[in-house]
Amino acid sequence: MNESALLVPVPAADDAVGKMRRRLDPAMAAGVPTHITVLYPFSAPASVSDDHTTRLAVLFGACPPFDFVLSEIGWFDQRVMYLAPSPPAPFVDLTSRIAAEFPEHPPYGGQFDGTIPHLTVGEDARPARMRRAAQRLARKLPIQATATEVWLMAPDASGHWGLLRKFPLGQAHP
Repeated sequence: MNESALLVPVPAADDAVGKMRRRLDPAMAAGVPTHITVLYPFSAPASVSDDHTTRLAVLFGACPPFDFVLSEIGWFDQRVMYLAPSPPAPFVDLTSRIAAEFPEHPPYGGQFDGTIPHLTVGEDARPARMRRAAQRLARKLPIQATATEVWLMAPDASGHWGLLRKFPLGQAHP
């Protein structure tokens, strides 16, 4: 595959959304953990150099860990159900910093105006099924979480996503 992604894992949401994601989000079957994307697509795995990883380590090292809450269910049309983090600003800031450092990799390939941080719960499932899941999910909110690291992930030849590197937030790079 010719892409990778930078994401913030959100294990604190696994209990609330894990079962739903298994049924409604094809990315989970492909090995993508519960997360909020900060930049996709990023470099092809074969082109992620030591320079790339050093620049990312410095960038993320300058950003302190932060707390956030997942308390609102949102939708992109009827195609994607997600949880919106509050506050969204730290995620937008991470995306902006990466895009400034690597302008050749605009968020979502430059397809959208602006950045809407989100944790996908369901995608391309039947809308009625996702609406029922949203009703169940609403009873499990809010979810408190802390962003402590950013993961660089990429798919292998079979399409299964794996972890390439972890970058801690707030740890200065030597």
